[in-house]
Amino acid sequence: MMHSNTQTGASLPRRQFSPNIVSLNMANALVGRTVDLLVGTKKVTHGVVSGVLTEAGKPRIVVGRASYDMRQILTISPA
Repeated sequence: MMHSNTQTGASLPRRQFSPNIVSLNMANALVGRTVDLLVGTKKVTHGVVSGVLTEAGKPRIVVGRASYDMRQILTISPA
């Protein structure tokens, strides 16, 4: 006789992640990586992510002496 002791996914506890926590973790994962960033409408800058700031609860990556929004990232590559 075989007993099944499985649970449905609906009864398992779900882990809730805040979008800000996920974005912050993604930004932190970029430290040390080389990125291309869109600055303005036609200018692209290139550099290594040296840190992460939070502004109004949203992460911004630091490249050189400036900080950038995550939405400005065009490409990411190893340093």
